[in-house]
Amino acid sequence: MNNQPKRLEQLVHDLKTKKCLCCARDYPGITLDELNQYVEEHGPLVNPLFGEQPAFFIDEDHFTPYRMVVYGCAIVVAKIAELVGDWAKWSTHSGRVITGQGAFILEQTTGTRKVRMPDVAYAPRACQRNVLAQHVWACGSGPFAPTFVVEIDKLAGKGSRRQALDLKMRNDYFQHGVQLAWLIDPHPQHRIMYVYSIDAEGRVHCDGHSTWRDLDGGDVLPGFYLHKTDLDMVLHQDSGSSSEGEVDVECPYPGCGRQFTSLGPFCAHVEWHRAERARQKFLAKQS
Repeated sequence: MNNQPKRLEQLVHDLKTKKCLCCARDYPGITLDELNQYVEEHGPLVNPLFGEQPAFFIDEDHFTPYRMVVYGCAIVVAKIAELVGDWAKWSTHSGRVITGQGAFILEQTTGTRKVRMPDVAYAPRACQRNVLAQHVWACGSGPFAPTFVVEIDKLAGKGSRRQALDLKMRNDYFQHGVQLAWLIDPHPQHRIMYVYSIDAEGRVHCDGHSTWRDLDGGDVLPGFYLHKTDLDMVLHQDSGSSSEGEVDVECPYPGCGRQFTSLGPFCAHVEWHRAERARQKFLAKQS
């Protein structure tokens, strides 16, 4: 008797309902091509946690959904990652910023992995030091979570993922070490922001208002501010560079003395000096 259709039916059901990734070994005989062909013929599989799943790939024996991101959300992700990265670079806190390509294994039990891929995540230097060297390059590494995450998605109207993402914040991220999280919907008809935090007793709080506003990093990202105008500018494809007036500044690094008449090239030049010094320090440590 051919049980192939029943196995595929069970896999489709599990991909629609489970709150963890499905292990391919639990569905013998079902190939990735068969699954993706089914999705192509019947449409994306919608999961309450992962949202719309238009196609899959296999990662460490688990069926993993691709995520479709609209351009407006993608450029907001890039901008926030850039700003947090700049803060980490110029502050004394260092650490690393990871975008949606980075998967965090929050929990791992026999046959089950709780994997989440936030749009933007920040892990401080102290957290990275706890990651074993062999896990840096291993998809199936041990549990590891950032302290700050951002999810950018549709949070109102038809197709809203507000409820699913709220559960994701409370039951996944904050249960595994996240201390601050933002939900952002940059769609022009919505423009929504929610801030999640955790108190000393371990209770997760959502700030309760959703206005499009400036946000700050609190105690998790001290000194970091996300200005709503920065997001408005990138969404309107306006970097602000065309409005710069002329200046007359000189590079402050000893022995350089290069002159600049606009701030953009000046800032890029100073950053080059900083990066070059960092490269030299790294090479000196390696020798």
